[in-house]
Amino acid sequence: MVIAIFILGFLTPIWIYASQVKTQTNDDFILSYAKNAVSQIAKYADMVYSQRSSAKVKIGVYIPSNVQYTNITDHLINIRVLSSSGPVDIFENSIAKLNGTLPSDEGFYWVLIKAEGDYVNITLA
Repeated sequence: MVIAIFILGFLTPIWIYASQVKTQTNDDFILSYAKNAVSQIAKYADMVYSQRSSAKVKIGVYIPSNVQYTNITDHLINIRVLSSSGPVDIFENSIAKLNGTLPSDEGFYWVLIKAEGDYVNITLA
C-alpha cells in the first residue's frame, strides 16, 4: 500500500505536467496555422491588388480546429480561435480593400483571390 501511494505521488505531478505541455503545444499549433492562413491571404491579396485588372491567384490554406468564426472586412482578415486560455483573435491587415468569406470548419481549402477593380474578392475556389 505504501509503495502504491509513493508511485501515485510520484506519477501524478508528471502526468499533470505532461498534460499541460500537450495542451500548450496543441494551442501553439492551432494559432500558428491560423496566423499562417491570414498572413498568406493578406500577402496574396496585396499582390493581386497591385496588379489590378482581374489579376487572380489560387492558394491553399489550412483552417485549424477550434475556429469560432472568420471575418473579412475592409482591410482586415480575422480568425477567432478558441484556445485553452480563451478566445484569441488572429488578424492581418491588407493594403487592399477586401471582400469575401472563409470557412470556419477545420480543413485544407483552395482560396481564390481576385482583384475586382478597387477591392479584392476572397472566395473558395
